[in-house]
Amino acid sequence: MKEFYSIFEKYNFWNGNVPRLGYLRQDYLDKIFQFCNNSLVKVLVGQRRSGKSFLLRQIAHQLLQSGVPANNMFFINKEFIEFDEIKDYKDLDQLVREYKKNLNPSGKIYLFIDEAQNIHQWERLINSYAQNFAETYEIFISGSNSKMLSGELATLLSGRNMV
Repeated sequence: MKEFYSIFEKYNFWNGNVPRLGYLRQDYLDKIFQFCNNSLVKVLVGQRRSGKSFLLRQIAHQLLQSGVPANNMFFINKEFIEFDEIKDYKDLDQLVREYKKNLNPSGKIYLFIDEAQNIHQWERLINSYAQNFAETYEIFISGSNSKMLSGELATLLSGRNMV
């Protein structure tokens, strides 16, 4: 657990850690939170360097302030080299399983995947988790490539998303 924890702690809110939040975008946060507490996948799309990563962290921070336990949130940013080993949806699933084994979250899990398009067939895992009736997930993803920006996204997520 120590190895897992030390690698991912700096990107998550565990143990009182608060990653940089950037400029607060309250209007966007208010709009996003209108669509929470359901099985819809919340998708942030936009150009590179437009603030999607900061917005994901602001969502997590607001959830933390509203009482969600830090251990119930797992943040993955596919642009960081610590996540290079995640090549496809199976690797991502294994990482989430490792997170659950090591941090033992209780109740709903809030999963944040930044730059999801960098994980081959990411939509397979997202669709599976979003419809999981044995465990409850609230899923937030971001992306910036043409596939994420096109109308193809609704097809990839079987209509289970809010952009």
